[in-house]
Amino acid sequence: MGKNMNFSGQPIFNQLLNFIDKNEIKQIAKKHEAERYVKKFTTYHHLVVMLYASIEGYHSIRETILGLLANAHKLSHLGLSYLVRRSALSEANARRTS
Repeated sequence: MGKNMNFSGQPIFNQLLNFIDKNEIKQIAKKHEAERYVKKFTTYHHLVVMLYASIEGYHSIRETILGLLANAHKLSHLGLSYLVRRSALSEANARRTS
């Protein structure tokens, strides 16, 4: 039994994100008009932040943002080119249905 080298050297969270199809997320967002009035914080980025919050066990938006700030230097591999603000995350949570 040989080792699978596909995920060698990648963080576990990034390995999990590799199973999510970005194009499918975009199609679902377009179907439900989740990208309306959105400039920067796309549905995919929202999904990444919410998955990060659930894996880390955060219970509030403030905890999530502080956790992202604490690990900002490690989050470039997730495709987050900027740190989301608390207001943007709360507006996205209110605007986008689960």
